[in-house]
Amino acid sequence: MQVAIVGAGAVGLNLAARLNLAGTAVRLITRREDAAGALARSGIRLEDPATGQTRVARPDVTCGVESLRGVESVPIVLCVRSGQTADLAAALSRIVPHAVVASAQNDVDNETLLARHFTEVIGVVVRQTCTRRDDRSVLATGTGRVVVGSHPSGLRAPACELADRFEAAGFDVGRSSEIGADKWLKLCVNLLSPINALVVREDHSGEAFIRLKVRLLEEAGATLAAAGITPRSCDGRDRSLGEEIAFLHASLAAGTTGRSLPLFNACWAALSDPNRPLESDVHHRRLLDLASRTRTPAPTHRVLLDAVLDAYRNRRGPECCSAGELLQRALEAERS
Repeated sequence: MQVAIVGAGAVGLNLAARLNLAGTAVRLITRREDAAGALARSGIRLEDPATGQTRVARPDVTCGVESLRGVESVPIVLCVRSGQTADLAAALSRIVPHAVVASAQNDVDNETLLARHFTEVIGVVVRQTCTRRDDRSVLATGTGRVVVGSHPSGLRAPACELADRFEAAGFDVGRSSEIGADKWLKLCVNLLSPINALVVREDHSGEAFIRLKVRLLEEAGATLAAAGITPRSCDGRDRSLGEEIAFLHASLAAGTTGRSLPLFNACWAALSDPNRPLESDVHHRRLLDLASRTRTPAPTHRVLLDAVLDAYRNRRGPECCSAGELLQRALEAERS
């Protein structure tokens, strides 16, 4: 074993498959026996909707982190939901107290939680939309981009070695000396996921849809600036918030704001299946909490959080709102 991956969601399946197909010996750890059994029998089916290519990877698969006992020499990459990090970190510290642990999770505080238990922590930003079809199948388009850095800063040997493995697997890899800044930038991008999931498909090419996205990014930028936080791409290869806003305007002018490929984000999946936990609300609450502490207006985020919670709790499904309706509510919230 050269890399262990904990979590068999979309990101975990994608990373495990790509690394394994490139020759890295991977142990994938699930939390359910039936999922582990299905993956052990059939492997991971990795599909690229853009090319139609399908490949099958066959990593070692086990259920439960107890299987890592005594394994201290390989990086353990966490691909579980952020709400599970604290308990998982405590469990892993009892099993492999001297392990190198990497967080390939969304949000910005997982590395800090891990650093309470482990000396060597790595942050990983995954910039590739993945969709898990079932326990053993995942959709992921193109090469994908991964940014890797040591926590809280720097680029130490374990991070460099993990970055090299991702690069060998075909990912476009960035090496960051300030991974927290990259994580904040990714969080800002993730704040757009609910609107992509909530708004009816035909509205994705309209002005109201883009105005909503721009407002979300502008509110996020103002809030982080007030808090003294600078979200940025440390290797300069991912768009800044200002560049993302310019890109949105250019996409509207070019008529390329819609998505035709069958790839759906985690918010879309949760709205489709209420048995899946909702994650995007955590990101908006983090931004809104920061906005409250810095007294920065963020009405669009409040409106969008309310809308996604309403759709999730009342099982309205994805693509249940019009962009115009949400924009009007945001403007009214701003005036009130």
